[in-house]
Amino acid sequence: MFYEFTEEELRSNQRGFISPKQKEFLNHYGKSLIQSHRSGWPVIIFFMVLGGGIILGMNLSNESTRRALFADPINLVILCASIPTILGVYGLGAFWARRTASRFREPELRVAEGAIRWDDEYSDSVGRTYFLYVGKTEFKFAEDLSYTFPIGKRARIFYCEGSQIKLILSHELLP
Repeated sequence: MFYEFTEEELRSNQRGFISPKQKEFLNHYGKSLIQSHRSGWPVIIFFMVLGGGIILGMNLSNESTRRALFADPINLVILCASIPTILGVYGLGAFWARRTASRFREPELRVAEGAIRWDDEYSDSVGRTYFLYVGKTEFKFAEDLSYTFPIGKRARIFYCEGSQIKLILSHELLP
């Protein structure tokens, strides 16, 4: 992700500090991660109830399927175990979202410096992803920003990192 920065913020980053406006941006970004995860809760509950209702409805609809459902206790165990499994996966997602958000609440300024290289990759499900390499550090973008970071030039990028997300706070091209 790319943050629109000012010269004052760049100077602050060069001195090793994150500006108050950047901290506010990072804090808001972390809160939005948690909020977007929480918004999925009603959808998960809806589809768990719908799926469970369809499965039970189909299995209890006539005598032969009812006998098949209750013939082997493992069928009921699997049906009942699916609920905590789904909730467990959702819980892991909540843990990841909170952990990532906490990294943005207490941000650590990182610096990548080196020659600029670009690569890209295409996926049918995601589309094109652009990879910016500055030294050994990789940044991912959904759009081509090679006009901002020209190939072969040297750059210094100030960023914050949460799990797999790197947010660029400011950057400068070096001579």
